[in-house]
Amino acid sequence: MRPLIVVVGVVSGPPAGWAMPATAAGNSTLPDAAASRFSMMAGPCGSSYTHIGHYSIPASGTAYAYMDVYWSWTTRRNCLVVNHAGPTYGVSLYTEAKIRPSGYSWPSCPSSVGCDGGFYSYYAGPVYTPSGVDMTNKCVDISGWIDWRNRTLTKRHCG
Repeated sequence: MRPLIVVVGVVSGPPAGWAMPATAAGNSTLPDAAASRFSMMAGPCGSSYTHIGHYSIPASGTAYAYMDVYWSWTTRRNCLVVNHAGPTYGVSLYTEAKIRPSGYSWPSCPSSVGCDGGFYSYYAGPVYTPSGVDMTNKCVDISGWIDWRNRTLTKRHCG
């Protein structure tokens, strides 16, 4: 059973585009188990991360997934989660989330830091920019795949 969240008298589940936290790279194929660990205080990337961007895959038409970008002033890192949406939600498809500081090479997949890819039913990620790289005044590049659809955005969320 999914936890309920009460907002100004309205009862609902997690907001659209939010991912359940992953216990390791990738996602659970049992969303209710992941949902039991979900907390409004801690998003999918951790308690110090704030949601700063939401991008559909593809850019127009039916959204098959969303890339959600997060920022932490505490860690000075960005995080990305690719969430299934609409007709792909709950369907096991190749899903990939990649993130890098602009100007860096794309990380190889799978990686515990900048890339997570596999056959997932709900989301890929969370993935993070490298530790030790202060992203405060840097731009971030993100890439998301869902089945054969993809979207890459460069030089976003520049400090």
